[in-house]
Amino acid sequence: MEEPQIIALLSGIEPSEGEIPKPPFMAAIPAGPVIEAGADVDAVDAWVKARGGWTHRVPAHLAGPDAERPPLFFIVPKSHLQPSGGPGAAPPGAPGRPLTPLGAMLGASPAAPASDGVGLASATLVAFVATSDMPAARAFYGRALGLRLTGQSPVACTFDAGGTTLRVANVEEPVIAPYTVLGWTVSDIAATIDELTARGVDFERFDGVTQDDRGIWDAPGGTRVAWCKDPDGNTLSLTQFG
Repeated sequence: MEEPQIIALLSGIEPSEGEIPKPPFMAAIPAGPVIEAGADVDAVDAWVKARGGWTHRVPAHLAGPDAERPPLFFIVPKSHLQPSGGPGAAPPGAPGRPLTPLGAMLGASPAAPASDGVGLASATLVAFVATSDMPAARAFYGRALGLRLTGQSPVACTFDAGGTTLRVANVEEPVIAPYTVLGWTVSDIAATIDELTARGVDFERFDGVTQDDRGIWDAPGGTRVAWCKDPDGNTLSLTQFG
């Protein structure tokens, strides 16, 4: 089973929310539709594991001694799923859903060279996060996280986040997403957490996720991740790649 087929299949299945503990950047894809589609489950399992995910199977004590443990969910990093997939999407090969090249799935244009300046490849990114308490947010991102304040007004303030502009916008009632909205890649996650903890940042713990004393989760493959929240409840992450 080829990678584009696996991506299309998993992206076309509605993720399950709340049935299985998982970090906020992971999607729990039910295994039932994968099995019903006649897909190569071993190939899907290998693809998922190669991308830092895992397969959640029937617990051993429920399957019985020496019994086969069928998969229940494929836990996949959301970044590896096709954004256009969703509820009701047909599996690969089904009428109305032909297989497409991986580049097309990820939004790449095969006819446009990378250096022709089309699109936003060379544009400067600005990150946004909302707050209903500007003084608290300004103190958190400035003093607690140590970002340099670059501008402020009655409606927003901006910070330099390692060369990227972070705009904290003042809104009356921010909608808090149930997933990570901002994340930083660090070289030493333990040392970073110790420094931020000393600055007053509290790190989150999730039921069912194995985390150490600092709140670090060791993902399959060697990547280490931890999460904290800003004063409004927005989830932020630190990642040290293995």
